[in-house]
Amino acid sequence: MNLDNCIDEKLAALDQTLSTNKRIKTFFPDKQACDEPIPYLDVDTQDEICLRMQTGEHITRGATTIAGWMIGVPGLVFLTLVTSFSLFEAGVFFIFILFPLLWDLFSPMPYPVIFNRRTQEVYACFKGELYHIRWNRARAIAYEDYMVNQYSGKTNVGYLEIFLQGYDDPDKWIWANLSMPLGRTIEMQSSLWEYLRSYMNNGPWFDEHGNPSASDRYNRQQLEAYHETTRQRLKAKRANIRPDDATSRLAYYVYLIWSPMEFLKEWVYAMALKRSVRTWPKEVQERLKPNGPTTSLTELQQTQNR
Repeated sequence: MNLDNCIDEKLAALDQTLSTNKRIKTFFPDKQACDEPIPYLDVDTQDEICLRMQTGEHITRGATTIAGWMIGVPGLVFLTLVTSFSLFEAGVFFIFILFPLLWDLFSPMPYPVIFNRRTQEVYACFKGELYHIRWNRARAIAYEDYMVNQYSGKTNVGYLEIFLQGYDDPDKWIWANLSMPLGRTIEMQSSLWEYLRSYMNNGPWFDEHGNPSASDRYNRQQLEAYHETTRQRLKAKRANIRPDDATSRLAYYVYLIWSPMEFLKEWVYAMALKRSVRTWPKEVQERLKPNGPTTSLTELQQTQNR
């Protein structure tokens, strides 16, 4: 199936389904989308080799462990104080402490869309099938709609999707969502695409205008601004303590008491993310390694078909 024809079909379908106030914009690897590249919450990790998009797991991963520990740890301490260690206590330990931790560490994670700068390719995996596209052939589309309900009124919904080809079935194509659509506009999605475009074309590090940079200062500032760690939040709450405001001091100490759970959640997510790389198809795993091959999946396919 011809790539340009697929894009035309998608635009025609959107033209029929979106409202009369619709806005549609197509993005290309070699054309600047806007002036300022911004990752928002959508870029999860970024290094010299690849950039991973967010899947929302940073919010939910580790929550089961925290809930289990909040019940299991006090219960285990209480049982230990009033009774001798028994099989019942061992069961409490496993059900509320060990099992939730193992579940969060080893349960499958959704596959993120990955931009591999070294091989100049984009990967995604949906329902066990691998999809990819060479960066120079990549096409993305942003479009706006809105939803209305009695609680929030009218809310903008802006989608950003990239066109990907099936690895085992080259005639199969999908549009993979790159970002959280709720509350987004085409302008915001343009800034996100420009960040991805700058990474692939000028990265791994670049400045606020997308130009190549030897320093990762701008990229780190952007990612830290949208992904605050527990340590950063503790530091900010401590800095906000005012002598004439007892509430600010209380807020700091409450969060300080709760912070071990947040540190645990961060650790669980980091470990689960690291393990999830090993669940990708082996062709992708090899290309994400520090010393992995520089050939793309397209080149690999061509070699196999000779």
